[in-house]
Amino acid sequence: MKTETSGLPNVITDYATGQKINLLDWKAANLRYSWLLAFFVTLLLAAIGYLLALAIDPGAALFFIIIAVAIAGVQNTIAYWFSDQFALRAARARAANTEEHRYLVNVTEAVAIGAGVPAPKIYVIDSPAPNAFATGRNPQNSAIAVSTGLMELLDRQELEGVVAHEMSHIKNYDILFMSLLAATIGAILLLRDLLLRSTRYGYGRRGHRRGGDSKGGGQGQAIAMVLLIVLLVFAPILATLLRLAVSRRREFLADATGAYITRNPEGLARALEKLKNYQGEKLQVSEGVQHMFFTNPVKGLNASNLLATHPPLEERINRLRRM
Repeated sequence: MKTETSGLPNVITDYATGQKINLLDWKAANLRYSWLLAFFVTLLLAAIGYLLALAIDPGAALFFIIIAVAIAGVQNTIAYWFSDQFALRAARARAANTEEHRYLVNVTEAVAIGAGVPAPKIYVIDSPAPNAFATGRNPQNSAIAVSTGLMELLDRQELEGVVAHEMSHIKNYDILFMSLLAATIGAILLLRDLLLRSTRYGYGRRGHRRGGDSKGGGQGQAIAMVLLIVLLVFAPILATLLRLAVSRRREFLADATGAYITRNPEGLARALEKLKNYQGEKLQVSEGVQHMFFTNPVKGLNASNLLATHPPLEERINRLRRM
């Protein structure tokens, strides 16, 4: 990708596709998709609740729909207001001390000025593994966490590139969208567990009793159960693949935006090279927050399959070097 510093403002060109991407339009699209996703999750879970009622107890359809919608509301609310705290705790990050981490604070504040956003809260991960991530629902309520290993490994220009990359996720509202998408998967898995428990404790008895009353009703329950199982088995898989694919694309865009902010793509490229060559300890974090990090902290730095949360580092470096 390359940055356009004249003509159209805030526009980058993807060398791979030749497509021009307006960063302001991308941010607006992220906000739009976030709320559409929340609405879609509510409808999806209501449909799952209805199928669950048909399969277990058709007379309780309204009850199951209300429960499903309530789950969607709770999931979306938690994702919007508290996902940043969950992510920081999962990474064992602690608030940066101004005296102890003056260097990191200065770099972050300088990059925030260049990005035109409020300086985020700064956190430190006490780990020799070099990595970083951003979290928060908007630029006014955001945070960046950087490992001690990353600060030791990179020089100032390289650290600025990484911080700018993470700040790009905040500036473009990537974090909000990804948090809501992760909540979607969580809500579907929660309903799947509800189905398994209901089947174990209630469906066998109720289904048997109602089956004797009406052959058509019994067949309807069986069909609903099959559809429900298919939906609950494949929906999390498809949602996860979508989350990973979206995450990989956003990493490319954040690289380009970070280079746009610092006007120094080489600094970010060198940072990626150092992380590519790093052979030390990896950061141990839960799978639910792996996609948020600058590079994949667990599964390997060069993962390129469908389950990878990040694109290959070599490809990211090559795109930056062609800017």
